Amino acid sequence: MLMKQGSIILVDFSYSNLKEAKFRPALVISNSEYNEDSIDIVVLRVTSRGRDRKWDIEILKNDIAAGTIDIEPSYIKIDSLYTVEKNIIRKVVARLKEGKIKEIRQKLLELFS
Repeated sequence: MLMKQGSIILVDFSYSNLKEAKFRPALVISNSEYNEDSIDIVVLRVTSRGRDRKWDIEILKNDIAAGTIDIEPSYIKIDSLYTVEKNIIRKVVARLKEGKIKEIRQKLLELFS
């Protein structure tokens, strides 16, 4: 499964007891070259609850280039970065428009500057 930067995916995040799991949305933020060469990808958490206006980016249906999101608005958590193995990805559900991807990359630069 080819993962492109800006794809919204469903990831199998296991609970700490490792007996239960729940599929959660995440945004692929690592670039496509990295994603092709690695067994991992880098993602940002997607949630239905925005709490930190400084580090959350709102996602609306008009920010989606392909696919759909179930909950509007959803929020990209810029300060919630994870590395996950590609084999725990259930499916790709959407892809963001390029303008929104650029906004997210800029916010990541702010976080690490």
